[in-house]
Amino acid sequence: MSNGMQEQDSRALQEKDEGSQTVSFPFLRKPIEPPKMSSLVLSLRFHLRTLWLFTVSEHSTIVYPWTAFGIFSALSGAALTTNQSPNIWEIMFRLPQTLLWMWMNILAFTVANQRLPNSVLEDSVNKAWRPLPSGRITQAQARRLLLAILPVTFFLNMSLGGLEVTLTALVLTWMYNDLGGADENYIVRNLINACGLVSWSAGTTLVACGKDKYALNAMGYKWLAIEATIIFTTLHVQDLRDQEGDMARDRKTAPIVWGDTATRWTIAIPVLTWSLLCPMIWNLGLPGFLVPLIPGGILALRVMFLRTVDADKITWKLWGIWIASLFILPLISNPSVFYGLKSAKLDLLFTSTSTNHTFDHGFIF
Repeated sequence: MSNGMQEQDSRALQEKDEGSQTVSFPFLRKPIEPPKMSSLVLSLRFHLRTLWLFTVSEHSTIVYPWTAFGIFSALSGAALTTNQSPNIWEIMFRLPQTLLWMWMNILAFTVANQRLPNSVLEDSVNKAWRPLPSGRITQAQARRLLLAILPVTFFLNMSLGGLEVTLTALVLTWMYNDLGGADENYIVRNLINACGLVSWSAGTTLVACGKDKYALNAMGYKWLAIEATIIFTTLHVQDLRDQEGDMARDRKTAPIVWGDTATRWTIAIPVLTWSLLCPMIWNLGLPGFLVPLIPGGILALRVMFLRTVDADKITWKLWGIWIASLFILPLISNPSVFYGLKSAKLDLLFTSTSTNHTFDHGFIF
């Protein structure tokens, strides 16, 4: 028995870094040693996988939808940007750059978030495969990794564009993680999330449009404000799957404060509301309404009737599909990028026939 206890104690993750206190997590696995430098390929593979594990849970819900936001917004031309005649091939050529920009920003956020003691505690319950609870990296190493990531992200933004919005996002990251903005009040948590995600929306749009070539127009900024409201009123769907871990770290999320059932109503109703309202904002016809309404209806039904942890994990991923369906609506309202001029058939199919739809006056605001 004493040998077993000693072995358990030896698995405690203890580290002391200059200027920091010792942090011990007895429940964590023994740190994994990366391959020796003699095997350069294996070592590189190990470290790349570690970076991937930091961000993989955000790919389907943040990285891909917000990359899509930038591409869709750039393609929509005058509906959201100052580009009156977007070139589809130029914009699609910038897809890898836009994806890289978004991934580097989410990497900085996730490393900043997952390195904190409370996050390690939560992830040991909800996501034990992540780099810190699985022992692939220590807290001190994660802090040093963040120190390396931030200047790389800074210079990447100088090269591709969107530097100002990234600096805004980094301030919000500091508020969310280090100042505990995500923990004490679910309203503050959703508000910071909404502001951060909207800043990334502006950033991916600027990168997709081309650095210093075009900007968001007045309608584009109004659409960002609407997007922020959508996120603020629905993003707590992510908290349904993490209730056990959030209780372990005493995080005051909506399901813990309001209860599971009440929280589900506060998600399902806004999802359906926005699924109907956003096509109206862009003056779309019936097919345009179906684009967000189908995934939105499925999402709302899942939220209300499928309540297991595994089901909530899938529902959270479906939220990413639903939000992307809203992001494409401006492009549906202005499909001229695909033809060089507006297609009368597509206008009749997607937009309302009751009004004359132009992009100087077609937006309901």
